[in-house]
Amino acid sequence: MDSRVPSPPSTTPERMGRRIPGNRLGRRLLGAIVLFSVAASLVSTAVQLATDYRGEVHALEERLEQLRLSYAQSVAQSLWSLDEAPLRIQLEGMTTLPDIVQAEVDSALGTHYQAGAAPGTDAVVRSIPLYHGPLFLGTLRVSATLEGIHARLRDRVLVILATHAAQTFLIALFVLFVVQRMVTQHLATLAAYTRGLGPAHLDAPLVLRHEAPGPAGGDELDEVCSAINEMRESLRQELGERQRSEAANALLAEAGEVLLSSLEMEKVLPRVASLCVGALADWCVIDLLEDGEMRRVGGAHVDAEKRALLGELQRRYPPGPGSTSPPAHVARQGPPVLVPHVTDEKLRAMVVDEAHFQLARALGIQSLLVVPLVAREHRLGAITFVSATPERYGPAELALARELASRAAIALDNARLYRHAERAIRLREVFLSVAAHELRTPLLPLQLRLQSLLRRGRSGAALEPARLLEEVATAERQTRQMGLLVDPLLDVSQLSAGHALELRRRRVDLSALVAEVLEELRPQVEASGSEVRRELRGPAVGWWDARRLEQVVTGLVRNALKFGEGRPIDVRVTPRDGAVVLVVRDNGIGMPEGERERLFERFGRGVPVRHYGGLGLGLYLTRQLVVAHGGSISVESRPGEGSTFTVELPVDEAPDAVG
Repeated sequence: MDSRVPSPPSTTPERMGRRIPGNRLGRRLLGAIVLFSVAASLVSTAVQLATDYRGEVHALEERLEQLRLSYAQSVAQSLWSLDEAPLRIQLEGMTTLPDIVQAEVDSALGTHYQAGAAPGTDAVVRSIPLYHGPLFLGTLRVSATLEGIHARLRDRVLVILATHAAQTFLIALFVLFVVQRMVTQHLATLAAYTRGLGPAHLDAPLVLRHEAPGPAGGDELDEVCSAINEMRESLRQELGERQRSEAANALLAEAGEVLLSSLEMEKVLPRVASLCVGALADWCVIDLLEDGEMRRVGGAHVDAEKRALLGELQRRYPPGPGSTSPPAHVARQGPPVLVPHVTDEKLRAMVVDEAHFQLARALGIQSLLVVPLVAREHRLGAITFVSATPERYGPAELALARELASRAAIALDNARLYRHAERAIRLREVFLSVAAHELRTPLLPLQLRLQSLLRRGRSGAALEPARLLEEVATAERQTRQMGLLVDPLLDVSQLSAGHALELRRRRVDLSALVAEVLEELRPQVEASGSEVRRELRGPAVGWWDARRLEQVVTGLVRNALKFGEGRPIDVRVTPRDGAVVLVVRDNGIGMPEGERERLFERFGRGVPVRHYGGLGLGLYLTRQLVVAHGGSISVESRPGEGSTFTVELPVDEAPDAVG
């Protein structure tokens, strides 16, 4: 910062009779530096002495090793020739070396030669064996004392300590000067300014009297100064933020009342869009995502003369399935979109053609905000806020828009859940009615036959065994039919409770199983008038639950008989690599594409119940059984061309994998 710029009056060292204390921080810092310099000097001196000591000891070890290499052979030669004069001269020569105080030889013949004085307790002794060829002649012992090393280190310790202490202390003084110059003199200014920071001084920024920051940026003091100025700016903006917050809370409260006023979102959402106009946008539109398609349900403009343009915008340029407009993108998958300034280039990237561009400009679009309607992780649509003023939207407006969208999405989701609950109740009533009818169909004939047998038995009339056996067989078929109606209900109850279907796997040939099922269904096949053409290639063996697969095959064949309109039905079993494929094809009424997935839903139907009956559970359970076996089921169908159901079952499961 420029040192010529004066600080505001609130940055003086005295304020309201309160004087800032002297340089206590500097004194404490100096004391800490002195203590640190003493400790650092002691540590560095100790390290230096330890290093020198190791060096001296290492040099002594090298001298002893050199004695072994230089004198051992000549001493051995003198000892071999029994020449004592050269031997003593050599021993005396060894003692002249630094720190070597004694050299002696003990021969194998018992003689002893010695030079020098005996070492003290602090000594290093090296024994060197003497040989003449392979013959051992004796031992040379050289003794060195460490007293010389200790004396040299004592002479150096004061010099090293004084040198390190002076060096560390000078550096510490320099650091103290730098800290005092660059930090402590500005702390009082920062403290005084902070104390004086209030509504009366919010317009005066904090200025530190030091050199302006270089190209690399300011230091920590500049960061603190910047932070204090940012805090001042935040305080200055607090009143405005508070007003905006109160306005936002009022908008959310009013929108909440509107959203709770009715479950008819078609009427409520346009009112929400009208609330946003003026408070948050110049114009606002709300789009709902239904079955992958966008539908506009609300729109409002602050200018009454331009409201007709919103209707024209919707009529001419609705957000279709392939639309890349911001509302369509945000509603389907994208995060919120915030464009503070919509330039002509950005606007052209959002529109379809020139007419669309001119229409958007006529409505007024300089700032754009689009937020998704999301409830329970389901995307329901998007709300678009548009302003004719650039830079209208920022993080605060985005947070408000997201909160408003969240409340609208919850209300929308609650309304949909209410409609789904009503639909589920109606569906339950229809299901109970159909189930009662389906159960009564075999129950009434069974009851009539039993009543007839009871009357004849009470009247004493004779009952022919053949007739009685026929009646019992008929009753057994009718009870079995009732069981076939009850079993799906039990399975659905188990699945609804979150329990998996129980599988008892064994080795099963699907071709043989299909043949057995077709044989059992022969009366129904003949009654339907359809011809069943079978192509059962085998063996098609896998580890499956035979009873459950019988349910799958029976359900698919009965479904084909019901909707086949008496036309031929094809049943094929084809082994493949690691799988077996079952195909059941009819040539009946078929179904449109939109009904295919609903077929496998619980109570799903592709035809009216009053025409074809049934519980609406057969294909649902079929799919659950196939999936439980690790397989898959799919359907292909067209109206008037029949339907083809394809089941693929894996066969490579281990035999001991019993469900």
